[in-house]
Amino acid sequence: MNWSDALKAIIPIVVASLAWLLGEVGSFNTRLTKIEGQMPALITPQGVPTDSPLSAERRHILKEEIYKDLHDLQVRIKLMEERAKR
Repeated sequence: MNWSDALKAIIPIVVASLAWLLGEVGSFNTRLTKIEGQMPALITPQGVPTDSPLSAERRHILKEEIYKDLHDLQVRIKLMEERAKR
């Protein structure tokens, strides 16, 4: 077998391999773009870290509980002051 016959046999394999490789690179690019689009922005353009939706929701719940407790304490203090006046 001479070199020209070997090249004739190898060239279609190389071309098919390159076509497959380019298709996979395009597929990876599409998947990466999709993943990046679904990710929340963790850092603003100014470089400030942002909250994830889960931590922001939990902090909001804790904040509401604290406000509720503060309101209850204010009401109790007011009632105690009113009773002390009598």
